[in-house]
Formats: sequence, C-alpha cells, structure tokens
Amino acid sequence: MIRPTRTAEGAAALALALTVVAILVSSPASALAAGSLAIFLIWRGWRFERDIAVVVNTLSVERTAGRTILRQGAAVRVGVRVDCTIPSGMKVSVRDIPPAVAAAEPPLFPPGQTATYTLRVMAPGETSFGGVVVSASDTFFSRDLIVRGFRAPHLRVFPAVMRSADGGGNGAGGGEVEVDRRTRLTGQSVRGFRPYAVGDDPGQIDWKVTARRGTYYVRQLTGLEGGAPLILVDLPARADDRESFARLMAAVSGAVEGAIRSRDGCSILVIAGPEIVRFIPRTEEVRDAFSVLAGLEPVEPRISLYRAPGPAVLAARARSISREAACGGRPGAVLAAFARESGSPFAAVVREALGRADASELRVYSLFLPGDRSHLVQVVGEAKARGMRVVVFAPAGMASGIPGVDAVEVI
Repeated sequence: MIRPTRTAEGAAALALALTVVAILVSSPASALAAGSLAIFLIWRGWRFERDIAVVVNTLSVERTAGRTILRQGAAVRVGVRVDCTIPSGMKVSVRDIPPAVAAAEPPLFPPGQTATYTLRVMAPGETSFGGVVVSASDTFFSRDLIVRGFRAPHLRVFPAVMRSADGGGNGAGGGEVEVDRRTRLTGQSVRGFRPYAVGDDPGQIDWKVTARRGTYYVRQLTGLEGGAPLILVDLPARADDRESFARLMAAVSGAVEGAIRSRDGCSILVIAGPEIVRFIPRTEEVRDAFSVLAGLEPVEPRISLYRAPGPAVLAARARSISREAACGGRPGAVLAAFARESGSPFAAVVREALGRADASELRVYSLFLPGDRSHLVQVVGEAKARGMRVVVFAPAGMASGIPGVDAVEVI
C-alpha cells in the first residue's frame, strides 16, 4: 500500500480546510480549489503506481553466493546486483531478502550497484532466497514492495555435527553439545531426531536442535542391541512437491547426524526405484556420510519391477502357507521352488548391500508417492529375511502396502 509523504499530507490538509471554508461561507472558489487539490492528489497517486509498475517490470536481479552446499551455521558471503528502469522524479532503493531460516542484515542500496553481506543458515535442508524489497518514493508518495520472483541460488544445508562435552565424537568445530547422562547410563544413544508429536515424552526433547530449527524436536533412541543402522533413501520419481522432498532430506540428514553423534556410525543406501544410486557401508566419518547425500534430487527410474515381490517375499509366503493335509502341501512346495528359481538382480544387489552393512535395523525414508512400490517390498523382504527390524519414515498416511514393517514414524 502506498504511503503519503509530508507534502501529500500538507496538500490533503489544505484541501480539507478549503472544503470547510467553502461549506461555511458558501465560497465557490474555495470549493473549486479543494476539488482541484483532491483531483491532483488522485492523479499523482495513479502516476506513482504506474511508475512503480515500470520499476518492477524492468527489474533484474543477479545474486551470487560464495557456497551453495554448506554446513548448518556456516557463514556465506552473498553479492547482489539489481538493475531497473527508474522513471523521472522517482527514487528507488533495494534490499535483498535472505532465506527464512538464515540470520543476516542485508543493506539498502540503489540499483546499478552491487551490495554484499554475510548470512548464516541456521536450519538444515534445502532453502532459497525470498526475493527483494523495492523501496520507491517521489514527492508525494512512497511504497515498499516485495518482489518474490528472484530466489536463486538455492542453498543445500547439512546439519552441523559437533563434538560432545567430553571431547569425543566426530565432526568439525570446538562447540559443545548437551550430554543426556541418563541416556548414556542406560546404554542408549541418539539415533536421530524428529518433530515432536502429541504423546511423546517431553524429557526426550532436544533443546539444541529445537532452537536451531524453530520447532520442537525429540531424540530417537536406540537400545543396547541397536548398533549401526542402514539408512535407505528412496528418491521420488518426480519433484512435484519440493517442500516435501526438502523435509524428507532434512529427516535423513537428522538421522545421519544422530547416528554419527552416537558413535555407532551408519550405512547409507540410496535407491531410485529398482536402481542403486549410491551406497556406503558402515562409516563413522561425517564427511563420507554427507558426501553420499550431497546433490540428491528426484530421479525417474529407467526400469520397473512391475510389482514383482521378489524372491525373499515369495519364500516367506511359501513358508506361511498352511501345512495341512489339503493338497498334500503342494502349493507351498511349488511356491518355494518358484521362489528359488526366480532371481532378481535388484534383490541380489540389495542382499549384498545388507550383508556388507551388517546392520540390525533398516530405516526406510520415502515419500511413498503413488505408483509401483515393489522395489521397497523387495528391500524390506530381504531385510526381514536377515532378521532385521524395519522402521519406515514417511509422510502421514502414506506408508501402506509394505509387508514386514515393524514401525512407522511420520516425517
């Protein structure tokens, strides 16, 4: 909304005074002068809106960042240059809008110049700039207009991994984190973080992660039998909802961070449908773990399993068929023979990855978009064949139709 300057306010006050005089003394001249001033102010307001539209329509923004892949809390130098057409009689200045999760104080600068400032991104995930604020004014009016169309470049931020207070653990920096001594005494460690849900134990709220992300997060613990988990990242085939994908990757980063901080380490398997994208066996090095996650984007799989359940699931079904005398048990025997003969290259690769990971728990991170989910069925089937516990992390109401899942958590 446009704001009047002191000049416009003075002209409006004069028009009001002339209107009062015209009413009291019945002066046509005063009425004419008041009407002329009112029409003049309306015309100036229309002209100001027209001029600011010219500024916005000719606006171009060139923004550069020192790094686009960075660690949470790291400082990034940003340079911004804005060019536009400035109508005669108008003054224009611009201020950059940093990402919503960043701490920064961008300067106000005129078009045609380059401004630089430093920001710190305080939350992990993928984020972008908010555009620019255009501040325009002339003799009679002024306005601040937010232009949202200029968001590049996008920043990918990985969680900061800090050393514990006793100096152990992995990661860079000399910062300290709180140590839950009750957790350490009971033999449990943090395997990840997730948003707080109704019914969660308030004692498990991690206040440092909560402060960084602006909402309550609770610690996810693993018991004495936990060990290093295998984290499976199921890349979606399309990027219709960038916010959901960013939330998925933030959850994965939190799980990796928790596993590294717990000193158990983790294995990471990234798939896109029935294709292996990346795999790293058990590691306790944060650099290696996050290098696997760097640059991941939705990928359209080139092949399909056509809803084939895989040999592990078929073998499990064969064992579950009743052993009553009906049909002499032949259905189970036939299905078992079929399972032995029906090889699956994808299942074989997954089986080898599970063997190298040597994990007792599989954590599946997926958006569970509509379509063929047989690749997840095969992965979970191979994990259950090894006696692993399977936990699925997915949006609310999406993780269904996958047999063998032990627990489902919402991301």
